[in-house]
Amino acid sequence: MEEELVKEYMKEGVVSAEKKTTIKEVAKIMTDKNVGSVIVVDENGKPIGIATERDVVRSIGKGKSLDELIENAMTSSLITVREDAPITGALSLMRSYNIRHLPVVDQNGTLKGIISIRDIAKALDNMFEQ
Repeated sequence: MEEELVKEYMKEGVVSAEKKTTIKEVAKIMTDKNVGSVIVVDENGKPIGIATERDVVRSIGKGKSLDELIENAMTSSLITVREDAPITGALSLMRSYNIRHLPVVDQNGTLKGIISIRDIAKALDNMFEQ
């Protein structure tokens, strides 16, 4: 059975925002793109965190201004997977950290896409069919 790679199943065009984007702008991006989270990147396009709907609500609840930067409201413990990693490696990361989405990076750490548990299920399905 041949191992499938993350890059074969990831979705490209992941929704991201620079760390200097305001909380208000991130909320608008989420609304416009109809997503519940945005990957936060530094000025070089390297993922440094994730901003979820929960992060936005929590920051407002703590009295933060909507004009505050998203880097002060994001979750910075970001788990990523390399695009050349095997699908089973991505699955074990998801299971270890109890998460359903993993940002995908290249060997330089630049954001390339995102892979979901649904994408992994599809890959495993294909592996077992072979």
